[in-house]
Amino acid sequence: MLAYLAILLRWMRRSTPGKVVTAGLLIVLVSGTYNHLSAAPFFADNAQPKLTETEKVEQKGQEEIAKKAEAQKQEVENAKVASQPVTSHTYSLVITKSAYRISLLDNGTPIKEYNCAVGRNPGQKTKTGDARTPVGTFKVESINPSSDWVSDEDGKGAYGPWFITLDTRELSKGEWNGIGISGTNKPEGLGRASSAGSIRVRNSDIEEIKKFVKVGTVVTIKE
Repeated sequence: MLAYLAILLRWMRRSTPGKVVTAGLLIVLVSGTYNHLSAAPFFADNAQPKLTETEKVEQKGQEEIAKKAEAQKQEVENAKVASQPVTSHTYSLVITKSAYRISLLDNGTPIKEYNCAVGRNPGQKTKTGDARTPVGTFKVESINPSSDWVSDEDGKGAYGPWFITLDTRELSKGEWNGIGISGTNKPEGLGRASSAGSIRVRNSDIEEIKKFVKVGTVVTIKE
């Protein structure tokens, strides 16, 4: 048998008819392989089971449930963030002339009040020396040690240890200046309209207020 097979192979290699037969066999072999590979995706696709209408509805429902669960999870996370306590502080002051009170606010919420004195004359300040306390919204311009300052009326120590100057240029248009919040050497004048125009508090209170304010802190003065 092997001898006949050897003779056949020599014939296919050497003779023209043998070469034709060999070429034909190769063509058939290559063609068959190509058709098999081409058909593979078709058979693979058909191998996937098709979903019934009921299964499609169930699958869609599961997808909707998953979306809602994800949305609820996000809402919970947002609520947690919103419920976190405020860790930063933004302090401001509100001075009510008629009540002789200074309110210290943190993020808009009053946290402490101080008794004060205001200008002895009522109404809006219009010029230097009118002994009126201006009404408006200002910002702290500077914080100055004032133990050595001298007042024409009250002498040395009239402004206590600190004088917090307010930027009033937008309101005054250069007609007056020097308004601020300070301590006093006459605490008996607190709770009354008794100053030359500035707001005065106890020396211990100005020491405390100084801890909360800085250049740029908003100060609102109202009647």
